[in-house]
Amino acid sequence: MKILRYMMFAALLTALLPQTAGAKGTVVPKGYLFGFVANFTDSVVYFTDIQEVDSIWYDKRSRFLLGRDVYANQLRTHFAEQMNMPHRTCIVSFGLSRKDAEKKLMKMRKLYTGKNAGAYEIRNLNENQFHFTTVNASESEDTPMTKAERKAAREELKQKQKEARQKQKQAERERKQAEQQRKQARKLAKASHAKKDAPAPTPVESTLPPAEVEMHE
Repeated sequence: MKILRYMMFAALLTALLPQTAGAKGTVVPKGYLFGFVANFTDSVVYFTDIQEVDSIWYDKRSRFLLGRDVYANQLRTHFAEQMNMPHRTCIVSFGLSRKDAEKKLMKMRKLYTGKNAGAYEIRNLNENQFHFTTVNASESEDTPMTKAERKAAREELKQKQKEARQKQKQAERERKQAEQQRKQARKLAKASHAKKDAPAPTPVESTLPPAEVEMHE
């Protein structure tokens, strides 16, 4: 039985998005992006390859990617139109160097491996399947998460984790119950077959003399 779990988006956002307000956006010749895609009712999650993108705008003080919503929407549109998977939650992260982006990617993937190994199916999208297009975010109004927003995200995460644990326990109880029913069915079937295959009882021959047999009859 597939166990449905809520995704830890609030945790991802809290861990990966900068936490301080930034200054005016700055553009660099290139940056490195990757995307994460999931759905609350699906245990399959997607990661794109780390991609080199020209002209990345970011907040120099907080190293916060500007235009992130536009990049995320590119990924969301691809899933909706090209893969027939609408209503996906998309997160985009970046690094000024490939090494920086790789660290963030490993951090995100770790949430779906390790102790959670087997709970999720991870699929990858290479650049031939999807490619980010440069966004001019020189006038972007994107702002980092505020303290209140981070607190709300943590509370939301706690609630979703609680709901996920409850769903997992319920699914485990249903699995054990189904397994017990299958064992009982196999036991009954085995007993039924054994009864059918058992040899017919052999008549007991009388050891009494003929006269006594007649008297007994």
